[in-house]
Amino acid sequence: MIENWVDFGLEAGVGAIAFACLFEGTRRLCAFGVQRKTVLLTLVAVCVGVFYGALACRKYADLRTTLSVNQQRPAPKQSLVHRSSGTPREKTEAFGREVARQRFEQLGTLGTYFGRNGEIRTFTPDQEDLLRRERTVAYYARVEYAARSSLAEALLWLIMSAISVVLGFAMSFDRRPTRARPDDALPGDASLSS
Repeated sequence: MIENWVDFGLEAGVGAIAFACLFEGTRRLCAFGVQRKTVLLTLVAVCVGVFYGALACRKYADLRTTLSVNQQRPAPKQSLVHRSSGTPREKTEAFGREVARQRFEQLGTLGTYFGRNGEIRTFTPDQEDLLRRERTVAYYARVEYAARSSLAEALLWLIMSAISVVLGFAMSFDRRPTRARPDDALPGDASLSS
């Protein structure tokens, strides 16, 4: 999914130029040998490809780290508070319910907590809790999709660079066109006398 058309256009234009330069540089290196302009053209194209590929890899790594940190972070465990500790039962129940709510929002599991009379109760989510859980799951799905897109972009830069190099190498064996020189022309040739 394209989020910003300006960025997409810029990357597509830079990519097309870089791949064309890499193709032409490889072709010239293989056909004519090492020349300063050809090496410079090829190095600039390689640097652009490596730069954009590294950016995509870095974005992928950052998104995967964000996703793994967010999904592995459990809600804080409910401390078992006994009646003898002096904590009011209402606060104990409210704290336990809030911990179970956070655990449901982050992990999707139904937790337990102590009620006012000391009984163990199972958390039952209401409509607002379900909406929060849906938002959390949607966020995880968007981050996962963005991470996969970044990995695909990095692989695309690598594959397209390799194709440009291979095609440049293959086209270097093509015969060079020969030019007709004026001194090679026959004296009565009408095509050159016009």
